[in-house]
This record gives sequence, structure tokens and C-alpha cells, in this order.
Amino acid sequence: MLYQAILVGSEFFHLDPRASYYDRYLSEKRMDLWTKPDTIPEAEVERLILFLNQWNSHYDSSPTQRRQLLQAIRSAFPRIEAMGKATLLTIDLSTDSVRRDISLVFQAIASCGRRYEATAASKILHTIKPELFVMWDNRIQSSYACDPSSDDYASRFLPRVQKLALKALREYAKAEDVTRNEAKRALTPCGHTLAKVLDEFNFAKFTLRRNEVWDAELSPR
Repeated sequence: MLYQAILVGSEFFHLDPRASYYDRYLSEKRMDLWTKPDTIPEAEVERLILFLNQWNSHYDSSPTQRRQLLQAIRSAFPRIEAMGKATLLTIDLSTDSVRRDISLVFQAIASCGRRYEATAASKILHTIKPELFVMWDNRIQSSYACDPSSDDYASRFLPRVQKLALKALREYAKAEDVTRNEAKRALTPCGHTLAKVLDEFNFAKFTLRRNEVWDAELSPR
């Protein structure tokens, strides 16, 4: 079943030696500096790029690119702030205006350098709002029948992952006779957000191509 596959996928993700980079980055991130666009220093952007490149993103780490990325994040911040406390489970992705805002912030960050950075943009947005944005890579994009574009991220990828999340919660709640909140806690035993755990599932299933994840999802129980 899906919820079992999500748990199996998350377990395999955490076996990857690079898995610790995520927790280390978030623990060292100066969250107090990310509350307003004008308070984000270039040093924080440099730290963010280092995190990206620990995953072989090959993101340009030059001073020029750091400044351009900082400007892109600052320009996108008002729209991100307007999303408030929305999470992957609560945001209304059927609304054109919501999809447009997500597409615009994604586009601003993905296109701020010499090349279009769709994978990096998803990771950057996730670190800004870990409860809402889900990361992807090239294999995950194609597996969700998406192009690496801002429009597909907002209008295809996120809505599809949201449906997966809701399905998994329904499955778990019914199978274990618990509430949705209890199901959510059970699907995030590592302490990460549900949006992050779904990325771990996608990574294990599509990027690592672990048969165990496929087998768990296709099993009737």
C-alpha cells in the first residue's frame, strides 16, 4: 500500500550517507534571518548553495550568482509570505491564483543565473517553506510526467504529490483506525515534514529505483 511504500522509501533515503546534510543544514540555518527579505545576508545564500552542491547540483557558487540568487529570493519573498502557514495538505492547489504565485516564485529562483535550475529551485523553496514545497530532480520530474518548468511544478507536480499525501493519510488512518493527525505523525517518524518524507519516497522509488518501495506500494497490505 502507498503509506507502507512511503515509510520504506523514507527508510532507504536515510541509509544514504548524504541524508545527514539536510538535517545539518537546517540546524545551522539562521532562521531568524529568513523572516524578512531585507534581513537575509549573502552569507546565508552561500551556505544554501553549499548545501545544494553537497547533492552534486553543480550550482554556480560565484559571488555574482550568490548576489543574483539573493535578489531572486528577496523578490519572491512577498508571494511566499502571502502563503502564510499553508502546508502541502492545506493549500488549495485547484486555485489558479495559488498556482500562478507558486509558478512565479519558482520561475524567479530557477531563472536567476546563467542556466535554468529547476531541481535547485525546488530545493531552495523547500528550505524556505519545508511544510509546503516538495523537492524534485530529473528522474522524479519525468516519473510524474512533468517538464522541468515552473508551470509544471505548480500545476502538475505539487497537485499530484498532494493527492498522494492525502491518499496515504486516508489509507493509514483506515488501516490503523486512527485520526488523520495521528496518521501524519506515523508517516513522519524521522521528524521531517510530510513534504520532505514524500520527497524521500520519490527519491527512493524513482531516483534510487529501489524495488522494495515498488513492492510495498503494489502490495495489497
